[in-house]
Amino acid sequence: MIYLDNASTSWPKPDSVIDAVSGFMRNIGTSPARGNCSASVEAMGVVLDCRESIAGFFGSNNPLNVVFTHNVTWGINTVLHGMVGKGDRVVSTAMEHNAVTRPLSELERKGADVCYSPCDSTGNLDLDIFRRNLKGAILAVINHGSNVTGTVQDVESIAAMCRENGTVLLIDAAQSAGIVPVSLSSGADIIAFTGHKALLGPPGTGGLVFSDSFDTERIRTLAQGGTGSFSEENRHPDFMPDRFEAGTMNGPGIAGLHAGVEYVSSLGLQEIHRRKLLTAGALADGIAGIPGAKVYRPKKGKPWTAVVSFTLAGCSTSEIAHYLASEYDICCRHGFHCAQYAHRTIGTFPGGTVRLSPGIFTEAEEIETVLKALKEFNG
Repeated sequence: MIYLDNASTSWPKPDSVIDAVSGFMRNIGTSPARGNCSASVEAMGVVLDCRESIAGFFGSNNPLNVVFTHNVTWGINTVLHGMVGKGDRVVSTAMEHNAVTRPLSELERKGADVCYSPCDSTGNLDLDIFRRNLKGAILAVINHGSNVTGTVQDVESIAAMCRENGTVLLIDAAQSAGIVPVSLSSGADIIAFTGHKALLGPPGTGGLVFSDSFDTERIRTLAQGGTGSFSEENRHPDFMPDRFEAGTMNGPGIAGLHAGVEYVSSLGLQEIHRRKLLTAGALADGIAGIPGAKVYRPKKGKPWTAVVSFTLAGCSTSEIAHYLASEYDICCRHGFHCAQYAHRTIGTFPGGTVRLSPGIFTEAEEIETVLKALKEFNG
C-alpha cells in the first residue's frame, strides 16, 4: 500500500510509539492518579512526562497548562461551548474544519453572533477585513493550517489584532503541529492540538495548551466526574489541569503521544518540513503537468503544510480515488475532507477534491507511482 492520507492520520508510526503504547498496556496497565501502587505511580509519571513534552513543544513553561482530551475536536468544543453564550460574538475564518464550524453552528442556533471572515482562493485570510470583524468579539478561532490546501495563516499578525481588540485567540493546530512551528509565543491564548496526525501519536489523543496569562475559569467545564483528586467532594475540582480532565485518562495513548512528540522533536521541524516539501512538491508539480488537472495550494514560497489537493476536469473525485485504490492500492482522501467551508472558498464545492498528503516516511518512488497512475487514469 502507498499511504498518502497523513493529513487524516499519520502512518506508519515510529516503532518507539508502538512500543510505548504496548509497553504501557503490558507493563503498567492501571489508571493514572487512581491509587498508590507502583503501577499507578508509574502511570502518572507517564502522564506528567507527556505534559512536560507537550508544554515545551508548544512554548509553555507550565506543564499544568496542558490539558488532555479525547482529540482536538473535543478540545475545541470545550473552549467554544464553555466560553461562548447567547449574544457573544465569535470570529472565525472561511477555511475552517467541521470541528469548528459545527459547534459554532450550534452556538449560533442558540443565539451567539458568529462571523466567518473571508479568505482568498488559496485560503489566506484577508487580515484587513478580519481586523474589522473583530470588533466586539470575545473569541477568535483560527485554523492554523488548512487540511484542504495546506495554507498556513499568519498567527502573529492575527494575535496582535486580537490583543488590540481584547479578543481571546484559539488556534486549531490539528494540521500544523509537527510540521511547522506552533507556539504560544506567537501570541495565541489557547492552542488545540491532536496527537494522531503529524505528532505521530495514536488516535484518541489530543488536548489544549493555555497561555499563563489566560484565565481558564472563563471556560465552563463540559464534563464533570472522577479525577482522582478531592474525591470526597461533589464539586468538580476547579484547578488545572483537573478542571478539564474528568474521567479516566487514556494512559496507553498518552504514552504513545509522548513517544511521538519526542520523535518529532529529535528529528526537528526543519528536517520534517524539508522531507514533506520534497515529496509534496514533486507530487504537486507532477499533477499540475497533467492535462485538465488543477492543484489547490498556496503560491510557491508561501508557508505550506505539504497537502496536495487537486481535481481533474470532467472526472469526479470519487472516480479518481477509486481508481488509485483499486488499481494501485494508493490510500488517499476525496470529497470535502470535513471542511465544506474551505471548498466553497477555493471554488471546489460541490465536487470537492482529491487530497494526497505525504508523510515523513513517504519515498520518492511512491510519488512516481502515484503520478504514473494519475496519467494512466487521465489517458
